[in-house]
Amino acid sequence: MSTSPLSANSAQILIIDDNAENRLLLVSQLAMEGYRLSQASNGREGIEAALKLHPDLILLDVMMPEINGFEVCARLKSMPETTSIPVIMVTALREVQYRIRGIEVGADEFLSRPHHREELLVRVRALIQLRRARLRLEEERNRLQLLYNISRAISTQLDIEQMMADILSQTQAAVGATKGSIILVDERLEVTHRILVRTGLSPEVANRVTQAVMWRGLAGWLVRNNRGVLIENTDLDNRWLTLSGDDDSTRSVIGVPLSRADHVIGVLILMHPQAGHFKPAHLVLLETIGAQIAASIENAYLFTEINEERGKLGAILSQSSDAIITTDELWRISLVNAAAEKLFRLSGSAVVGRSMRQIPQFQLLVGVLTDGRQSPVAREIALDTGEVLYAGVSPIAGVGYVIVLQDISELKRVEELKLEQERREKALVKETFSRYMGPRLVEHVLSNEPGLLARQERRKAVVLFADLRDFTRMVVKVQPNEAILLLNEFFATMTDVVYEFDGTIFDLTGDEVMVGFNVPFDQPDAVYRALLTAVTMQKKFGQLRVRWFEEMGTLLGLGIGIDQGVVVVGNVGAETRMTFRMVGEAVNIAHRLVDLAEDGQIVVTESVYRAAQETASGLAQAVDFQSMGDVWLKGKEKAQVLYRGVVGRIPLPAGAS
Repeated sequence: MSTSPLSANSAQILIIDDNAENRLLLVSQLAMEGYRLSQASNGREGIEAALKLHPDLILLDVMMPEINGFEVCARLKSMPETTSIPVIMVTALREVQYRIRGIEVGADEFLSRPHHREELLVRVRALIQLRRARLRLEEERNRLQLLYNISRAISTQLDIEQMMADILSQTQAAVGATKGSIILVDERLEVTHRILVRTGLSPEVANRVTQAVMWRGLAGWLVRNNRGVLIENTDLDNRWLTLSGDDDSTRSVIGVPLSRADHVIGVLILMHPQAGHFKPAHLVLLETIGAQIAASIENAYLFTEINEERGKLGAILSQSSDAIITTDELWRISLVNAAAEKLFRLSGSAVVGRSMRQIPQFQLLVGVLTDGRQSPVAREIALDTGEVLYAGVSPIAGVGYVIVLQDISELKRVEELKLEQERREKALVKETFSRYMGPRLVEHVLSNEPGLLARQERRKAVVLFADLRDFTRMVVKVQPNEAILLLNEFFATMTDVVYEFDGTIFDLTGDEVMVGFNVPFDQPDAVYRALLTAVTMQKKFGQLRVRWFEEMGTLLGLGIGIDQGVVVVGNVGAETRMTFRMVGEAVNIAHRLVDLAEDGQIVVTESVYRAAQETASGLAQAVDFQSMGDVWLKGKEKAQVLYRGVVGRIPLPAGAS
């Protein structure tokens, strides 16, 4: 049994021959070795297949009608897309002049008919292996050249737009892209910079992109998913958008996110008009340098920020230049740039060729190197001198490691100030909303609605007013301290009920409570919560007034009014005194309803009643709602149908009438 170093799907061979029997013979012999095979029955069809499939090898017949094998080979070798594909000419022509002509048009090998199977396999394996070795060498050369050029670009450029243009030019050249773009985003994922570079043209700079690109396009997908992607054919992938004014020549696309730690700062996208141009190796290469590019772009941001704050550009450039160290796979130092020499206070020439482990100043980097053996890593490290560095390590297969260090001491200080500001703002929100809602809702606000205090918005709300009956008349009969204690106990009890059902208290004035539901955030069951709150208020109040009557001889009642509608919610007041308020027609109507409600009653509008029948039918046993008919409310142009409900089993104090 013969063996092959190639897997069944690792190499593709295109057979171009007008004779079906010849093709069948070659297919039968090569298929047993696990090669993927394609066929073309004439020269034109063969050229088209070669351009489409990019096979690893072509077996080409010489004697074919219309276009013979010599012409086909000459055309294939003249086109950039196919020039590197090895060609074996299979022919019965044995004369020397034919072989010479084949060599002149670029043929790599000859196979005479009739051929031996073993000779065929040896020549096929040798040429495929040779081509792959050449491709690997070329890819490695391109990768090393790219890494070197990128290192130069990011270590010498501080202008972010120029840096991005340099990076795009280098990466495009390395992978054969015809167009490329870098899009940078801020912490809110809004676009801040966009650089587009087309081969042979000047860079195009903008500070925004079409919203569709970030919502539905590839750039937005890369930001949201934070991983690279290879699109072989944009016609078959809806992540690629062709916008108005763009050409439609892009077919192959490769993109990677530019990320630091757990957040994305931008994306790098390269394009080519030919489908399938980019390969997985290209994606690996871009991912290798992605962290380095992201670190350098953030470093440029830091330079800009410090420059604006201090106005000392020269000193900042000198202080914040990236330090770069490269090693081989055994961690032997091959390069230490000037910034690294200054940072670690050593001479590069004195340490080149020595192991990283042998240099005392580099001991902090050994742990990062260990973690970065297989894939890029980055972490913060603190020097004895007080500087905080962001160290990124990128392994380069077959070459070694690239270590890039940025001084982020100033950035850490800014982050600490920002964190302190966020803590102060969070404390302000907590202090403010603790006056309006229970601890559970306050924690919800802090976790999910950090900007709530600054918002002003319209919302559909359910508004509840609860008002004591006969309190004003009672006040003149009891001592002031007794009246205040009674009122405080009333408010405390009602507040506990509101918090139990996640309502928001907007006002406690006189002997009245105003509560909102579905404000300031969504509560789909707001009507149910409001009615349940009203019923519980009446029952809790029934227990209170029994005790009040026994202790002070007072007899008070409680009425409740509820409406729903659109209100405006926001922080209202003067600069020295701001309160979270709710205003609107529903507030006015609910206040008029509470005036109509007698002791133990809950008065609601028709819209609340209808909603209660649909979503709160379980309360029917606790509240018996009856129509009040058409009722004229102050300020309304026509009468409204209202409903009055009485909570069952509200106790009267013994001896009270």
